[in-house]
Amino acid sequence: MIAVEEHYGLTCGQRWLLKLLETAPELARPVQRIYRLSKDFDSSAFLEALQGTVASHPALRLQLVQTNNGWMQCFPDQEVNVSGEEVRGRTPEMRAAYAAMLIAEEAKTTLDLRVEPPVKVKIVKVDGDYLLSLCVDHLAADEIAFDLFEQELLLSYQQLVSGSSVSKTVSESFYTYLSKEIAQQDTEPANLLYWQQQLKDVPLNKDSHDEISWVPASVFNYQLTGASLQSLLNFCQKHKCSLFNVVIAFQVLLLAEVSGSDDVVLNIPVSNRARANERSIIANLSMLLHVRFSIKTNEPLHQFVLRVRDQVLTAMAHRQYNYSSLSRFMTAEAERKGFNIEWLQGCNFVVDNGPLTFPNILFEERMDNIPGRFYDVPRSSFTVAARQTKSALNIGIEWDSIVWPVSTEEMEAKFLLAVQKFSGMDVESYY
Repeated sequence: MIAVEEHYGLTCGQRWLLKLLETAPELARPVQRIYRLSKDFDSSAFLEALQGTVASHPALRLQLVQTNNGWMQCFPDQEVNVSGEEVRGRTPEMRAAYAAMLIAEEAKTTLDLRVEPPVKVKIVKVDGDYLLSLCVDHLAADEIAFDLFEQELLLSYQQLVSGSSVSKTVSESFYTYLSKEIAQQDTEPANLLYWQQQLKDVPLNKDSHDEISWVPASVFNYQLTGASLQSLLNFCQKHKCSLFNVVIAFQVLLLAEVSGSDDVVLNIPVSNRARANERSIIANLSMLLHVRFSIKTNEPLHQFVLRVRDQVLTAMAHRQYNYSSLSRFMTAEAERKGFNIEWLQGCNFVVDNGPLTFPNILFEERMDNIPGRFYDVPRSSFTVAARQTKSALNIGIEWDSIVWPVSTEEMEAKFLLAVQKFSGMDVESYY
């Protein structure tokens, strides 16, 4: 058994996150998922399943330690912070509004991983319904890890309510992954040089903001299934690319159109789960790539997609680098030009071959991803989140419509046109 009190270095992705949060602490909100629980919810079984899942995965017990060599992490035994409230009195509408406020407040408080666990839970009972807020700090889990956490929590709960016991074996695969990253640290200097060369003289934002402010989001969601999805898959097969490449290409073209620039930098997180034993790790293994794309007038669409594919693959090969050093380089670039760095345009693509179905024995529904839900985003952000399952491609686009003046109706029209283009319907180039 590995000693859980031992200190470990941070992964490249964790170092990137710490640097980001150091310069923009307002982005340090934990990741939150919200659920309506089953009517026959068993609170004792849920709490046992929750604590058992956390005990089995070191990253869900992550603690930050500041040493003479900088920030380190360790994984002591610690339980999840769980709180609960029941909303009573006033009218049903007022009770529902107050319950929603209690849940929303959970994601607005930054977790201090020096003294707090990276997972916190709140259950609110209102008019016979149980609402669940599940928050996890970015350093502890990426989106893939959150999916795995959600699924394992449900499985453990199912076993417990059926009278079975739950294994509490600690996963060793995360420690193996940490050792692999440490062994690859000698590649970081050369990879850093690659990124410096790629991003030198990149266009920077001319607007001046001392800090990132939060503004109302414009949101567009779309699901491709059946013939529409098959058309895109046929395009991918014909041109030897993936849906991941197509979604990135689509966002690059869209950003170029709304910004009027033919030089676009897109933030692309990669999961770093290349090996079979790494695909079940519940931790934040991802690393952010700042990939720079150019637009060439009259370039055939399939050639552009292949160029996107090749650039992303090359960037992935250089994904292990020291983000603090790159940040200092880009800060110097910004100061030289007198502009700010505002890279809040990102594309996140997740392949989910076993998506959780609702309702189930624990979760009646998931509520934080309901289409049309209103929430805030950082100013100047323009992000695409895509999830590919065996039968559908779900794409969500959210943007600051002040900086990016595109209405939801316009976005829908642009999206549908893009689908037609990538399906090869009499369109030879992207302009």
